[in-house]
Amino acid sequence: MADGLFYVDHRMPFISADAASVTLAPTNKAIIPIANLPILGSNYFNYVGKALRIRIHGRYINGATPGLILYSLVFGSGADNVGTTLASVNTTGIVNIASRMWLLECVVRCRSMGSSGSLFTSGLLFLAGTGQFGFPDATPSAVTVDLTAANTVITFQANRSGSTAESMQVHDVLYEALN
Repeated sequence: MADGLFYVDHRMPFISADAASVTLAPTNKAIIPIANLPILGSNYFNYVGKALRIRIHGRYINGATPGLILYSLVFGSGADNVGTTLASVNTTGIVNIASRMWLLECVVRCRSMGSSGSLFTSGLLFLAGTGQFGFPDATPSAVTVDLTAANTVITFQANRSGSTAESMQVHDVLYEALN
């Protein structure tokens, strides 16, 4: 006997070619074009426990003075530096990285619903040459967001404090509805 009708479902759209490279700035830059993100309708998280698994893979390039690089998962419109940060990790960039792989894998789970709903995010960020980081880097906690808002997305964004041109590129994006 089944516990319920739970499933894993890949969310469209799918990437058919690498996204354009994004040069980081002192404020958040969306790493994934909005055309490659699933639009979440109002009340997408329609019950406590509903979850979305996110797996994003790409490459990064660091310049001579990368400084700190902040990676964030943001709930909002998908525009640069717009929305509510669900989770983030701050790392020290390694000097002169020509091209290294990165991978974010996390789960975003509904903890409460409605216009003052909350989402809980936990996962890992792997940066080749730098290491593996908890995502978020602090103790995870639920973040209050308006889950009734239409046309929202969950996007990966990054910014840098260094003085050279660091960049990131996405090779693949996988959003999966877990139930």
